[in-house]
Amino acid sequence: MLPSRIRAAWDDLTLPDFSSEAWRGVLVSVFLLGFLLGAAYHIGTWAVGSAPGIVWRGAYHVVVVLTYASFWFLLSSYLQNRNAQPTQTFFITVLVGIAYLLLAVLIQTLGDPALGLDYEQRVVESFTSVVKVNLLSFLEISFTMVVLLLLRRLVFYRRTRKSVRNWHLMLFFMVLAGLLTFMKDPSDDLGVLVGIALVPAVGMAVVNSFRVSWIVYLPFREKMATMGLAFFLMVLLGLALGDGVLPEVSSYARFYSYPLTVFALIAGIFGILYCVTTLLSLLFHLPTSSAFKRKADEMAAMQSLTSLISQVLDLEKLSSTIVASPVEAGSADVSWLVLTDGDGQAKLQATHGVSPAEVADAIDYEALLEQVQRREDVLLLDEAPLDRRVRASNGTAFESVLVVPLLTRNAVLGALFVARDVSYGFEKDDIESTRVYAAQAALALENARLFEEQLEKERLHRELTIAREVQQKLLPQSIPQLPGVAVAASSVSAYEVGGDYYDFVQLDDERLAFIVGDVAGKGTSGAFYMAEMQGIFRSLSHLSPDPRSFLAYANRAISSALDRRAFISVIYGVLDTAKEEFQIARAGHCPAAVINLHGEARLLRSGGIGLGLNNGSLFSDSLDVMRVQLQPGDVFVLYTDGVVESRDVDGDEYGYDRLLDSLKEHRHEEVDDLHDALLRDLHEFLGNDEYDDDLTLVVVKWHGVTMQPDVASTRAPATAQTT
Repeated sequence: MLPSRIRAAWDDLTLPDFSSEAWRGVLVSVFLLGFLLGAAYHIGTWAVGSAPGIVWRGAYHVVVVLTYASFWFLLSSYLQNRNAQPTQTFFITVLVGIAYLLLAVLIQTLGDPALGLDYEQRVVESFTSVVKVNLLSFLEISFTMVVLLLLRRLVFYRRTRKSVRNWHLMLFFMVLAGLLTFMKDPSDDLGVLVGIALVPAVGMAVVNSFRVSWIVYLPFREKMATMGLAFFLMVLLGLALGDGVLPEVSSYARFYSYPLTVFALIAGIFGILYCVTTLLSLLFHLPTSSAFKRKADEMAAMQSLTSLISQVLDLEKLSSTIVASPVEAGSADVSWLVLTDGDGQAKLQATHGVSPAEVADAIDYEALLEQVQRREDVLLLDEAPLDRRVRASNGTAFESVLVVPLLTRNAVLGALFVARDVSYGFEKDDIESTRVYAAQAALALENARLFEEQLEKERLHRELTIAREVQQKLLPQSIPQLPGVAVAASSVSAYEVGGDYYDFVQLDDERLAFIVGDVAGKGTSGAFYMAEMQGIFRSLSHLSPDPRSFLAYANRAISSALDRRAFISVIYGVLDTAKEEFQIARAGHCPAAVINLHGEARLLRSGGIGLGLNNGSLFSDSLDVMRVQLQPGDVFVLYTDGVVESRDVDGDEYGYDRLLDSLKEHRHEEVDDLHDALLRDLHEFLGNDEYDDDLTLVVVKWHGVTMQPDVASTRAPATAQTT
């Protein structure tokens, strides 16, 4: 391995921008002048009738090397920025190879080959050989350079500093091996020193030939086409490097420039090695083409469906997209969507791959929907014809059927039906992917229905009035009552509408889910993002109440709806009265404050980043879930940054310490009085009742299941107030 300083210097090495018009003009001029000087050298040799002296020969070789160095940079400037696909790259390379072979064979047949003389004597005595030596050498060197530069595109696919360094090392050893033959007599062998230099050059060629990660992403047809092109290119390179088809090229090229001939030889070897690794890799990856395409189709279908959540509110268009997603992703052969109306009646909303009449004849979808509504879980019929609710009609038979309910809030909107024409046609991956489609579909349909209701009620109102009314309705109007738990909450907007959000959902008789959120920014945009968050919370809290799972699904659902500059901080928790435990996690939100009966206060600082900042593994990896064992008298305070970051007239922040001090002072009071005391202390600090930011405050007090001084706050939480 290279020492770290040398490796760093190598990585930081930069060349001039040869792609500029000025540099290209310079390179063209240098190449044309050098090529003409080289031709003039050979014409002079022929005219004089004898080879020039060593000084002239040395000058000639220097000019030739510099000429083709400029030609290399010129070709590189034209080829390095082309974004051709791998198959196109091989196709272009093959075309160049065919053109090279045809031209070389044609030129080789010109004039008398004078086989009785060596190539140096031919140039001295035959003007035809002068033409041949220049043209054949140009064709061979330029062809191998083009091959090297075109294959560089593939080697640099998803490039890294290491891959770039390996490529430059290969070029370095290729140039070194060539320069070691400088002024060597063309009739001489390469020699030991050059042979030693060839070892690392070929070694780096082998290393670079394994840069074939682009193969994984090719469809099956392109893989087959690329295999044929790679094999053809390998044959062309073999013919170009061998003496069977072009016996004069090698001898003339060595006479023209021994260093460039060695460079071209190694470049050809690299091309053959890369074709071999490409063929073998393509052969091994052929069986995975369908699986990879299916995963890609699933991701595309999910992205398409997710983008519709915030962009499309037309029920017909949403329904068509929902039923098309699992079929286009390869998870099913046909699908259809059944929704319930306000009276609970089932309606066949949309189909894909099958007509509504065929579905009605073959499936009793109302009975199947009724079952999944009771279970609130998927229903899988691996051998559907054996079920009395499935029947064959008019040649239509569904051998396996999967029914996934569309769960949202406390109701089932309907169900997504998918079917295959073979028994046991659904694997675990199919079921899980269809679950995700159904969850997204439920969210999209619920948002569409909510938006339609809002339009009907607020059609003639201004946009700001609509946002304020929606926000007031999004906040909970009453708090679920669980034994031993008392809750008080309020939310105040800095403007007419805001981006703060809190909510509660009673998961069952023993668990209560809490959420407090803050959209980055205030005003109308924050209010509408808050509405998105409310739909996600109500839909997903029942499906995935665990804090880690809930926040992971919420992040995926909200990311596509958020502007790239926006994000949502959230703190989410589940209070379990049976286990007397409070699980809590925060995604970039203010830490919850907790105090016990003895006045020991602290902040629950768990890890996590805001929703919408990252849609990959970083979000889940940074998330921490804290579990707090409850003791009678414990108080939890959930809030937004509008509380601790509020400033008085002097610009001083209220801060965490003052919040904990106020909590210690009033911890023995009932939950409503404690909530009011915390707000009163904040108002006294500010000197007024106005805020610079949205403010939300939720106070949860645990009395214990055996102590019942108050089951829950009797006062309804404040709706979105404005100042």
